[in-house]
Amino acid sequence: MPFQMKYEIIPRYLPGPSKRRPMLPLARCRFMVAHDTGNPGATASANVSYFQRTSNDMSSSAHIFVDDNEILECIPFLTGPAEKAYHVVYNVTTDNARYGADANDAAGAVELCHGGRIRLTESYKRYVWVMAYACYRYGLNPSTDIAGHYMLDPARRSDPQQPLRQLGKTFSDFVRDVEEEYRASVIPEPQILISAEDANKMIRFLSASYFAVNDASAQAEFHRLANELRRISGQPAQ
Repeated sequence: MPFQMKYEIIPRYLPGPSKRRPMLPLARCRFMVAHDTGNPGATASANVSYFQRTSNDMSSSAHIFVDDNEILECIPFLTGPAEKAYHVVYNVTTDNARYGADANDAAGAVELCHGGRIRLTESYKRYVWVMAYACYRYGLNPSTDIAGHYMLDPARRSDPQQPLRQLGKTFSDFVRDVEEEYRASVIPEPQILISAEDANKMIRFLSASYFAVNDASAQAEFHRLANELRRISGQPAQ
Protein backbone atom coordinates (compact mmCIF):
# COMPACT_ATOMS: atom_id res chain seq x y z
CA MET A 1 0.00 0.00 0.00
CA PRO A 2 1.42 3.44 -0.86
CA PHE A 3 2.07 6.18 1.70
CA GLN A 4 0.70 9.69 1.34
CA MET A 5 3.65 12.03 0.69
CA LYS A 6 2.38 15.16 2.43
CA TYR A 7 5.78 16.83 2.56
CA GLU A 8 8.96 16.84 0.48
CA ILE A 9 12.10 15.33 1.97
CA ILE A 10 14.97 17.37 0.57
CA PRO A 11 18.39 15.70 0.28
CA ARG A 12 21.27 17.96 1.31
CA TYR A 13 23.99 15.47 2.00
CA LEU A 14 27.05 16.19 4.09
CA PRO A 15 30.44 15.71 2.39
CA GLY A 16 31.89 12.29 2.83
CA PRO A 17 33.54 10.23 3.79
CA SER A 18 34.00 12.49 6.80
CA LYS A 19 33.68 12.25 10.58
CA ARG A 20 30.03 13.26 10.49
CA ARG A 21 29.23 11.17 7.42
CA PRO A 22 31.42 8.07 7.32
CA MET A 23 29.44 6.69 4.33
CA LEU A 24 29.03 3.30 5.99
CA PRO A 25 25.88 1.37 5.05
CA LEU A 26 23.08 0.94 7.57
CA ALA A 27 22.49 -2.76 7.03
CA ARG A 28 19.03 -2.89 8.62
CA CYS A 29 16.93 -0.21 10.31
CA ARG A 30 15.44 -1.78 13.44
CA PHE A 31 14.14 1.34 15.22
CA MET A 32 13.92 5.13 15.15
CA VAL A 33 15.38 7.64 17.61
CA ALA A 34 13.60 10.93 18.22
CA HIS A 35 15.89 13.87 18.96
CA ASP A 36 15.66 17.63 19.22
CA THR A 37 18.50 19.90 18.22
CA GLY A 38 19.09 21.48 21.64
CA ASN A 39 19.86 24.85 19.99
CA PRO A 40 16.57 26.78 20.03
CA GLY A 41 15.98 29.06 17.07
CA ALA A 42 18.27 27.24 14.63
CA THR A 43 16.42 26.09 11.51
CA ALA A 44 16.91 22.82 9.69
CA SER A 45 18.98 24.64 7.06
CA ALA A 46 21.14 26.32 9.72
CA ASN A 47 21.83 23.00 11.43
CA VAL A 48 22.74 21.24 8.19
CA SER A 49 24.98 24.16 7.17
CA TYR A 50 26.78 23.92 10.52
CA PHE A 51 27.26 20.17 10.06
CA GLN A 52 28.65 20.79 6.57
CA ARG A 53 31.15 23.38 7.84
CA THR A 54 32.26 21.07 10.64
CA SER A 55 32.06 17.77 8.79
CA ASN A 56 35.51 16.70 9.98
CA ASP A 57 35.47 18.33 13.41
CA MET A 58 33.47 15.65 15.23
CA SER A 59 31.56 12.46 14.55
CA SER A 60 28.10 13.34 15.98
CA SER A 61 25.40 13.57 13.33
CA ALA A 62 21.79 12.75 12.42
CA HIS A 63 19.92 11.72 9.32
CA ILE A 64 17.17 14.34 9.17
CA PHE A 65 16.43 17.84 10.50
CA VAL A 66 12.84 19.08 10.59
CA ASP A 67 11.57 22.64 11.07
CA ASP A 68 8.34 24.46 10.24
CA ASN A 69 9.24 24.81 6.54
CA GLU A 70 11.58 21.98 5.54
CA ILE A 71 12.55 18.38 6.07
CA LEU A 72 16.26 18.17 5.21
CA GLU A 73 18.11 14.87 4.96
CA CYS A 74 21.84 15.31 5.43
CA ILE A 75 22.79 11.62 5.61
CA PRO A 76 20.97 9.26 3.22
CA PHE A 77 18.15 7.39 4.88
CA LEU A 78 14.84 8.03 3.10
CA THR A 79 16.10 9.66 -0.11
CA GLY A 80 18.96 7.27 -0.85
CA PRO A 81 20.53 3.99 0.30
CA ALA A 82 20.64 4.22 4.10
CA GLU A 83 23.92 5.11 5.78
CA LYS A 84 24.96 5.23 9.42
CA ALA A 85 24.68 8.43 11.43
CA TYR A 86 26.39 8.84 14.80
CA HIS A 87 23.58 10.10 17.04
CA VAL A 88 23.80 8.00 20.23
CA VAL A 89 27.10 7.33 21.97
CA TYR A 90 28.33 3.77 21.68
CA ASN A 91 29.18 3.32 25.37
CA VAL A 92 25.56 3.31 26.52
CA THR A 93 23.87 -0.07 26.36
CA THR A 94 20.18 0.81 26.68
CA ASP A 95 19.70 0.59 22.92
CA ASN A 96 21.28 -2.87 22.90
CA ALA A 97 19.01 -4.02 25.72
CA ARG A 98 15.90 -2.66 23.99
CA TYR A 99 16.59 -3.51 20.37
CA GLY A 100 19.58 -5.81 20.28
CA ALA A 101 21.79 -3.33 18.43
CA ASP A 102 23.57 0.02 18.72
CA ALA A 103 21.47 2.94 17.51
CA ASN A 104 24.26 4.18 15.26
CA ASP A 105 24.29 0.84 13.45
CA ALA A 106 20.58 0.09 13.32
CA ALA A 107 18.45 3.22 13.76
CA GLY A 108 17.33 6.36 11.97
CA ALA A 109 17.80 9.72 13.67
CA VAL A 110 15.37 12.63 13.27
CA GLU A 111 16.02 16.04 14.86
CA LEU A 112 13.20 18.45 15.73
CA CYS A 113 14.03 22.15 15.33
CA HIS A 114 12.23 24.53 17.69
CA GLY A 115 12.43 27.89 19.44
CA GLY A 116 12.97 31.43 18.21
CA ARG A 117 10.83 32.19 15.17
CA ILE A 118 10.25 28.52 14.35
CA ARG A 119 6.55 27.65 14.55
CA LEU A 120 6.72 24.58 16.75
CA THR A 121 3.26 23.30 15.83
CA GLU A 122 4.25 23.20 12.14
CA SER A 123 7.62 21.63 12.91
CA TYR A 124 5.89 19.00 14.99
CA LYS A 125 3.47 18.08 12.17
CA ARG A 126 6.41 17.39 9.86
CA TYR A 127 8.34 15.59 12.62
CA VAL A 128 5.42 13.24 13.29
CA TRP A 129 4.87 12.64 9.57
CA VAL A 130 8.49 11.84 8.75
CA MET A 131 8.66 9.45 11.71
CA ALA A 132 5.53 7.71 10.44
CA TYR A 133 6.98 7.54 6.92
CA ALA A 134 10.26 6.09 8.20
CA CYS A 135 8.32 3.39 10.07
CA TYR A 136 6.41 2.64 6.87
CA ARG A 137 9.58 2.48 4.74
CA TYR A 138 11.39 0.13 7.11
CA GLY A 139 8.47 -2.01 8.27
CA LEU A 140 8.61 -0.73 11.85
CA ASN A 141 5.84 -0.60 14.43
CA PRO A 142 5.41 3.00 15.61
CA SER A 143 4.10 1.87 19.00
CA THR A 144 7.23 -0.11 19.89
CA ASP A 145 10.02 0.93 17.52
CA ILE A 146 10.50 4.62 18.39
CA ALA A 147 12.73 5.66 21.27
CA GLY A 148 13.51 9.10 22.62
CA HIS A 149 17.18 9.97 22.94
CA TYR A 150 16.55 10.52 26.66
CA MET A 151 15.48 6.87 27.00
CA LEU A 152 18.73 5.58 25.53
CA ASP A 153 21.11 7.96 27.33
CA PRO A 154 19.19 9.22 30.39
CA ALA A 155 22.28 10.41 32.26
CA ARG A 156 23.23 12.85 29.51
CA ARG A 157 20.21 13.60 27.33
CA SER A 158 16.63 14.82 27.75
CA ASP A 159 15.56 15.24 24.10
CA PRO A 160 13.00 15.54 22.69
CA GLN A 161 11.12 16.25 25.93
CA GLN A 162 11.59 20.04 26.06
CA PRO A 163 9.74 20.89 22.82
CA LEU A 164 7.14 18.21 23.60
CA ARG A 165 6.46 19.88 26.95
CA GLN A 166 6.05 23.21 25.16
CA LEU A 167 3.32 21.54 23.11
CA GLY A 168 1.72 20.09 26.24
CA LYS A 169 2.66 16.57 25.18
CA THR A 170 4.41 13.59 26.68
CA PHE A 171 6.57 11.18 24.72
CA SER A 172 3.69 8.71 24.84
CA ASP A 173 1.47 11.36 23.25
CA PHE A 174 4.07 11.79 20.51
CA VAL A 175 4.13 8.04 19.79
CA ARG A 176 0.34 8.00 19.60
CA ASP A 177 0.46 10.92 17.16
CA VAL A 178 2.89 8.96 14.97
CA GLU A 179 0.61 5.92 15.13
CA GLU A 180 -2.36 8.03 14.03
CA GLU A 181 -0.36 9.65 11.23
CA TYR A 182 0.80 6.24 10.05
CA ARG A 183 -2.77 4.93 9.88
CA ALA A 184 -4.02 8.08 8.16
CA SER A 185 -1.22 8.18 5.59
CA VAL A 186 -1.23 4.58 4.41
CA ILE A 187 -3.44 4.53 1.32
CA PRO A 188 -5.29 1.23 0.93
CA GLU A 189 -4.98 -0.47 -2.41
CA PRO A 190 -8.25 -0.62 -4.36
CA GLN A 191 -9.99 -3.95 -3.90
CA ILE A 192 -10.22 -5.75 -7.23
CA LEU A 193 -13.54 -7.61 -7.28
CA ILE A 194 -13.93 -8.27 -11.00
CA SER A 195 -11.59 -8.26 -13.96
CA ALA A 196 -11.19 -5.14 -16.05
CA GLU A 197 -12.29 -7.16 -19.07
CA ASP A 198 -15.64 -8.12 -17.52
CA ALA A 199 -16.15 -4.61 -16.14
CA ASN A 200 -15.62 -3.06 -19.56
CA LYS A 201 -18.13 -5.47 -21.15
CA MET A 202 -20.78 -4.30 -18.67
CA ILE A 203 -19.77 -0.67 -19.18
CA ARG A 204 -20.47 -1.06 -22.91
CA PHE A 205 -24.05 -2.10 -22.10
CA LEU A 206 -24.42 0.89 -19.77
CA SER A 207 -22.99 3.14 -22.46
CA ALA A 208 -25.65 1.98 -24.94
CA SER A 209 -28.35 2.77 -22.38
CA TYR A 210 -26.74 6.14 -21.65
CA PHE A 211 -27.06 7.22 -25.29
CA ALA A 212 -30.54 5.69 -25.66
CA VAL A 213 -32.16 8.00 -23.09
CA ASN A 214 -32.60 11.76 -23.04
CA ASP A 215 -33.09 12.05 -19.28
CA ALA A 216 -30.14 13.78 -17.58
CA SER A 217 -30.68 12.10 -14.21
CA ALA A 218 -30.76 8.66 -15.85
CA GLN A 219 -27.57 9.43 -17.76
CA ALA A 220 -25.90 10.55 -14.52
CA GLU A 221 -26.85 7.25 -12.90
CA PHE A 222 -25.47 5.23 -15.83
CA HIS A 223 -22.24 7.23 -15.54
CA ARG A 224 -22.04 6.58 -11.79
CA LEU A 225 -22.58 2.86 -12.27
CA ALA A 226 -19.89 2.73 -14.97
CA ASN A 227 -17.42 4.38 -12.60
CA GLU A 228 -18.34 1.92 -9.84
CA LEU A 229 -17.47 -0.89 -12.23
CA ARG A 230 -14.18 0.82 -13.02
CA ARG A 231 -13.46 1.21 -9.28
CA ILE A 232 -14.02 -2.42 -8.36
CA SER A 233 -11.94 -3.55 -11.33
CA GLY A 234 -9.01 -1.27 -10.44
CA GLN A 235 -9.51 1.22 -13.27
CA PRO A 236 -9.54 5.03 -13.00
CA ALA A 237 -12.83 6.87 -13.03
CA GLN A 238 -13.85 8.78 -16.15
